[in-house]
Amino acid sequence: MVGGEFINLLSLVKREVCDSRSRLIGHLQDLAVELRESPPRITDIAVHLGWTDKVGDIHLPRPVEGITLLLPWSEVETWDPEAFHLRSEHPDFPVRSSEGKVLLRRDVLNKQILDEEGNRLHRVDDVLLRREGLLLFLEGLQVGAEWLPLGKRFNEILARLRKRYGRGRAENGAQLVPYQAIVRIDEEAIVIRSRL
Repeated sequence: MVGGEFINLLSLVKREVCDSRSRLIGHLQDLAVELRESPPRITDIAVHLGWTDKVGDIHLPRPVEGITLLLPWSEVETWDPEAFHLRSEHPDFPVRSSEGKVLLRRDVLNKQILDEEGNRLHRVDDVLLRREGLLLFLEGLQVGAEWLPLGKRFNEILARLRKRYGRGRAENGAQLVPYQAIVRIDEEAIVIRSRL
């Protein structure tokens, strides 16, 4: 694997989020990724707010609780093991639409993995990310960390992927499907390369 600190998506979900005045405003709900880049870069952060009376430039008729807003990654000033710290003050955030975005928790985590022939292989147990400074990149999909063993066909595919891309295991011993092996992410499944 290339350099950088490796982090699992599940360790980031629910991490606190603070505004520019260091006020706790909510927690991380999800991360959006740009799959057309190599390596795929995290482009947006989905923040679950405890409350707000404004969304972007729009003032709401009454405060709402439990809303999740998608903010550009450039809104992240710093982040550490305790919290993400944003550049803007609550509630003046530059919100984005999630339309057309791939969100790792919503669209990838626990999704069925298929080979190119449509055979079911396993579900995604976690998503491995690589940190480089402030930025996060998708490294791959973790499988086999749970109690369900990997099948023979999937193990054969993973061995070929390991040989081709030089990556195969995450730090927790789980197998890794490198991001380069992802053909597409459909509504119901993730299709990976099986013919190398």
